[in-house]
Amino acid sequence: MAPNVPYAICLIPCVFVVLTTVFVVEEKKSPGVPISEWTNNFWVLLQKRVMWQICAFRFINNMFQSISSTAGTPLSSTWAGVEPLNDSLSSIIGNAIFSAILIVVAKWGLHWNWRWTIALGSIGVILVDGMVIFFTIWDVVRNQWFFTGVALADNIPGGVRFIVATYCAVEIADVGNEGATYGLVTTVSNLAGPFASVIYKYIDSYFMLSQDDLRADTTEVRWDVTYSYIISFGCKLIALTWLWMLPPQRNEMQELKKKGGKSKLAGVILIVVFTCCLAFSVASSIMSIYPSTKCYRIAGGNGKLDPNTGNCPLVKANKG
Repeated sequence: MAPNVPYAICLIPCVFVVLTTVFVVEEKKSPGVPISEWTNNFWVLLQKRVMWQICAFRFINNMFQSISSTAGTPLSSTWAGVEPLNDSLSSIIGNAIFSAILIVVAKWGLHWNWRWTIALGSIGVILVDGMVIFFTIWDVVRNQWFFTGVALADNIPGGVRFIVATYCAVEIADVGNEGATYGLVTTVSNLAGPFASVIYKYIDSYFMLSQDDLRADTTEVRWDVTYSYIISFGCKLIALTWLWMLPPQRNEMQELKKKGGKSKLAGVILIVVFTCCLAFSVASSIMSIYPSTKCYRIAGGNGKLDPNTGNCPLVKANKG
């Protein structure tokens, strides 16, 4: 099979999405708004406490929630023996469960307390993941069906936590800037992912978590993997300490929007922090691509330089 064939297959559903968006989605026409007026209205919204408080919550909460372990992939393939087909099937089933949970919560969970829902969902994910991960690390159960099957339960509390955390973005927006508001809140939330990736890769670079380390399967390696996951789960629990920044329901959110006040300084800080985090994430991702910089800890490497050149060691390709 030619290398471009899988990409061509993946392109087909994307084309269908574009066509359905153009021809199926119906949108009522509304009078255009001058860009100066729209910008001014959006700037006013950025200054409101409800805006920068929710953005701060989404970024901080998601950053701690996204702290993971670099041992995840070698652990599943080396110790649990998860095969690619099984991994793909579990991903498909997991996405189906996740979608079903979104529908259930949208229908029956609109009035749930946001704080309690996110807290219970997060703890549920930790309990399920913790059991599967630690059983696999210490060779209590090393089975690909156990590793992928039990972990499917993650999608239930994970889906609940995701959709409830998304509701708040809808409640913030004013008429006319719904898209920009949702886009900003979502982007701030998504920026936490690569930012967290830099953090946990830097931390994990001090542990023995490589594929070769896990093949050795020594007690020291098991403890290092355990420590990395303890740090990960601990950060996910720390994320819950920031729930005080999230109003418990839509009425409290609207109250904060009306009476929370405004601050130009907070609006400027929001824009500056957003820009800096975006630049940092992009720079870190680019550094991880090039051989001359990918060994740095900030790029997810082990921080070991070539003693002769003082640069990242170059990996020589094997000649067939």
